[in-house]
Amino acid sequence: MPVRNILLTATLLLTIFAAVFYTSCKKDACDNVICLNLGACDGGGCVCPVGFEGERCEILSRDKFIKAYNGHDTCSSDTVYYDSYRIYFKAQLTDPREMILKNLLNDPDDSAYCTMQGVDTFTFQGSNNSLTFIGTGKMSNDSLWLDYHVERDTSAYDCRFFGQGLR
Repeated sequence: MPVRNILLTATLLLTIFAAVFYTSCKKDACDNVICLNLGACDGGGCVCPVGFEGERCEILSRDKFIKAYNGHDTCSSDTVYYDSYRIYFKAQLTDPREMILKNLLNDPDDSAYCTMQGVDTFTFQGSNNSLTFIGTGKMSNDSLWLDYHVERDTSAYDCRFFGQGLR
């Protein structure tokens, strides 16, 4: 009978030890996390590549930019100031990180290719005849800022556009 008690006690202790050991093991927080669009799980959450956002990297960052903005430019050259006008963005269908900016400097022929750099930031560049421009843009809530450099023939100047998104 004492051997039976010893075996029963040993079995009970081994079962308790195994249960404590199993529950104390750290489980992989990324086991059941699925990140889309080449996102990677880190600590149970998705880290999204540039151009994507959301809990599972399911949202194209550029989509919030795709609309029209009313605003105006102020430029470093005394002769360049544009009254309020509208610019707008179109999606570039070949790359989810790209979009096209139209009507910069209030000229329907001026467009720029934009590339997302972060969730709310992008770079852009474009040209039209003797005009070239290059710059950066950012969005906060529904406000858009563009900082860019313009070269036209033999002159150059810097501009800033500020606009509000239209619904």
